Amino acid sequence: MRLAMLASVLVMAAVLVFAPSFARADSWNFPATVESDVEVHGDVSVRRTLDARKNQKYPDYRIEVLRGGELLARIPGVYFERLFTAPDDSLFVGLSNDGLPGTAVIIFDKEGRLFAHVKHGAAEFDYCNRSVTLRREWFDFDNPDVRFDKDQWGTYGITLRNCRGEKINLVEAIREAHDRASKLYNASAR
Repeated sequence: MRLAMLASVLVMAAVLVFAPSFARADSWNFPATVESDVEVHGDVSVRRTLDARKNQKYPDYRIEVLRGGELLARIPGVYFERLFTAPDDSLFVGLSNDGLPGTAVIIFDKEGRLFAHVKHGAAEFDYCNRSVTLRREWFDFDNPDVRFDKDQWGTYGITLRNCRGEKINLVEAIREAHDRASKLYNASAR
């Protein structure tokens, strides 16, 4: 009885000691500035902007697609950590392991037409590491090995390395992530 009581006291003490660090694991605040960068691919430029002047906790995110200085598209609420382009610079894929603003995958073309915007939460990827809000590690950030393979009809298939080092098809990964999210939603609705 005393041993069980001592064990429960030790567990409670550990919880009290480590609880503040768990709470800070997903704590963040951005400086009240605008950060912007541009990647140039052929005659197309892609600008990422994070504007935290109004809200340092949940800033405004956007990407813009430009050709020769002309704005082709502005997509608000979207961001990516890594951008990849097809060999002919006609198709772009943005990937993110970050929970803010929630973009996991964005696919658009050189005209700025949006083909896919997949968000963490709406889609549940096969995560290797995940925190409450920020961390959503699903692809190999350091060695993503993104490949664009054109089929006989001129349509690109996209493969990449997931966080487990396995080669995956992006469209299949998105479908599986949506299926996983649907199952989670249906299970919680019961």
